[in-house]
Amino acid sequence: MVAGSIAVRSRLDRNREDEADPVRVVCAIELGQVCDTLRRTSAQVTVEPANVTADRLGRSTAGAPEVDGWLVPAPWPQIVDGRRGRSGQPPLFPDISAPLARSPLALVLSRALVDRLSPRCGPVVGWKCLGDAAALAPPQAKPGHADPSTDAFGILLVGQAAAAYFGRAGDLSNFDLDDPGFDRWFRALERAAPSPPSGATRLNEMLGTNFATYDAVGTIEAEALPVLNAAATSDRVTLLYPSPMATADVVLAGAGGTTARRVRDVAGGDAVRRALAAAGWRVEGVTRTDDLQLPATSGLPSPGFLDAIRSRAEEVRR
Repeated sequence: MVAGSIAVRSRLDRNREDEADPVRVVCAIELGQVCDTLRRTSAQVTVEPANVTADRLGRSTAGAPEVDGWLVPAPWPQIVDGRRGRSGQPPLFPDISAPLARSPLALVLSRALVDRLSPRCGPVVGWKCLGDAAALAPPQAKPGHADPSTDAFGILLVGQAAAAYFGRAGDLSNFDLDDPGFDRWFRALERAAPSPPSGATRLNEMLGTNFATYDAVGTIEAEALPVLNAAATSDRVTLLYPSPMATADVVLAGAGGTTARRVRDVAGGDAVRRALAAAGWRVEGVTRTDDLQLPATSGLPSPGFLDAIRSRAEEVRR
């Protein structure tokens, strides 16, 4: 009885604290309806693209952090703290959670493209092959992916593509971006197809235009599966998980301090995890597992390399 009354009083005290001084959480707009779930909590929620948050916080010189927590795909918090470190500013996110949810990076390719490129590339048509085909005259492939300069997942996809070109991920450095062969290949990949109309995803554009704009699209499984399951042309595409396998991992980055516990309870709790699962993310203990073995880590190059290739992609696309 006493223990029960203490627990009830503790919850009441916490609710009053949340109402009087709500935690400030930024949710990456790329997480879609998950942010809507977060809005229904006691947090003061800002929803915006990950790159907008990163650019603001990366150059902020404020003495106190502007946010208490950031729900976003990794490694955006590490990118922010890396930028701050290079400019002599202290880090903002000492408390970064283990992944709340994961989604493998994927390629959706038209079967016609696979048939056309298989003699050159082998049975698995990955990023290296797509860039090589896009560099031919005339181009033999029209690959696309989210813009790395404006989309939280685009930076991960070009990181995976670069790792495929070099055949490794862990030790890639900014010096590798200056490799002449890679530079030619990357320019061809990034300039292979125009951006879709405003509001359209590359995957929907590929399927909706009968492969006229794109014949291969890099995305994440959580986006691809619902679209393909509903598409009339799904029998004309193939979904694969290119090598090296990599994942988008949603994390909660906290600023620490007195709000750390409340941030974890609100933005990293069961409601958010269930919302991620409902959105197609793989959530341990919530979603069903299958035979696809995910890497122990994201399988991507370092945050510093991803930030650098994001800038390179922005230059190439101008």
